[in-house]
Amino acid sequence: MRLRTLASALALSLAFTSVAVPAANAQQFRTAAPQTFSNQDLQSYGLSATDSAQIQALQTQGYQVQVIGADEANRSAGQMSTTWWIIGAVVVIVIVAAAAGN
Repeated sequence: MRLRTLASALALSLAFTSVAVPAANAQQFRTAAPQTFSNQDLQSYGLSATDSAQIQALQTQGYQVQVIGADEANRSAGQMSTTWWIIGAVVVIVIVAAAAGN
């Protein structure tokens, strides 16, 4: 009986994560439109001459370069981490509650 309850709790928590993760990832970020940057533009953003040359080479190969701010880059990483912590906490609570119910 205890194994069945634990298996049910695990199945419920996995079902929750399959719904919660797509909902958490649904947020879209607005960024600048892709554009072609010159070496001078890239160096004005604080890139080294080597980095700007590498980006110029990528642009000539057809890649589009987009600029995002540091706050936007950090925000997306932090939200994903927070989402997984919440999902993990819910999974642990469900398993503990199922195990304690017996």
